[in-house]
Amino acid sequence: MKFYQCIIFLDRKRSVTNRKYYHINMERYAAFAGSWYPADKKDLDEYVRPDLFGPGDITDAILPHAGLYYSARIIRQFFQELSPGIKRIVIISPSHYFRLPPGTLCTAPFTFSATPYGSIETIPLNTDGCISSAPALQREHGVEMFLPFIKAAGLSVSYALINEVTGMDNITDLVDSLINMTDESTGFIASSDFTHYGHRFGYTPYGVNAGMKVKEHDSECARLLSNMETEEVLRRFTDGTICGIAPAMIASAIARKKGRNGSTGLSYTSDDISGTSSDDFVSYQSVLWRE
Repeated sequence: MKFYQCIIFLDRKRSVTNRKYYHINMERYAAFAGSWYPADKKDLDEYVRPDLFGPGDITDAILPHAGLYYSARIIRQFFQELSPGIKRIVIISPSHYFRLPPGTLCTAPFTFSATPYGSIETIPLNTDGCISSAPALQREHGVEMFLPFIKAAGLSVSYALINEVTGMDNITDLVDSLINMTDESTGFIASSDFTHYGHRFGYTPYGVNAGMKVKEHDSECARLLSNMETEEVLRRFTDGTICGIAPAMIASAIARKKGRNGSTGLSYTSDDISGTSSDDFVSYQSVLWRE
């Protein structure tokens, strides 16, 4: 059974405003269980493979958020090599369904998050100047694909959404804010599929040998992110269809500030997984940072 790829979609009729929520306990339900990944625990084990988890020395990463049929192989590498010192994961994701103000983080007051394996302790982020929207986080597959892995690893989780940064000063401010509200036992996952290519996505710049050219393009972006050359990524890679480029740049800048060592990880396309050759495909890259 195939579970869905990421589909770029922004509902411009929906916008997020700064709302306050006063619920003592709020649980984010598993909105995509049974469609983007299995709802049955035994079937889900085939994707998550908790028996193969760490320990390792990875602390932070850029990982894809497509349905687990496509993304599980890359996500699993992170958890198989995760440092035992990491107790909490902050997921920074794009918002696919709600329009966010540029340069602004969106959080939510969830205290638990449901998965087929059980609920995860969820720690709300309270950054200065951020906006709060439970509906935006509830609907977002860019955070949910990681939750079965986080539960299986026995970790807690926090969420932040962002679609667009306004420049390096904005990235620096966001990084400082996120680091100030976390500690050394926190790891960061930037949720990002890479290039979405084809008429389906409105992006067809390459013509002949598009698959090879997309892989070259995305591999260069991943290399720069792993080397924490955030300013160069901002200059060269924000005009395409890498849907989580803003979270990716933030994670790269966090890793630089924390003194991590970066490398690129697994990479492939949706065609590589499905064994087909199509005009519309998605590229997946991973970047890993170690202690």
